[in-house]
Amino acid sequence: MEIRGFTIKYSKNKVKKRKSAEIYFQNQIDELYKKVEKHPSNKQIINEIYYARSRLKNIMQPKTKGRILRSKVRWHEHGERNTRYFYSLEKRNYEKKTTTKLKLADGSFTYDQS
Repeated sequence: MEIRGFTIKYSKNKVKKRKSAEIYFQNQIDELYKKVEKHPSNKQIINEIYYARSRLKNIMQPKTKGRILRSKVRWHEHGERNTRYFYSLEKRNYEKKTTTKLKLADGSFTYDQS
């Protein structure tokens, strides 16, 4: 039980640090954009924006990977309905193309494939 408590505490602290860093860089980017509006030719501010955006991207990357992984699991568990729809559409179009009966010269119909 002691290991479980330690890992939960560690994970919560890690998430808090990541969240606070995310908020910090987002606020910094907002402030830098306000400065750029006043001084659009200042290269130092533009470089700081690029740096802050790259740091924010690095912070957001694990979160994005987790969302992608969970969505793949959801598709695997529940099945992707779009694929099912397209398979049924393909099947219906194939059935429309096939000939199920043929009218013979004497006026009768045949259902024999050969």
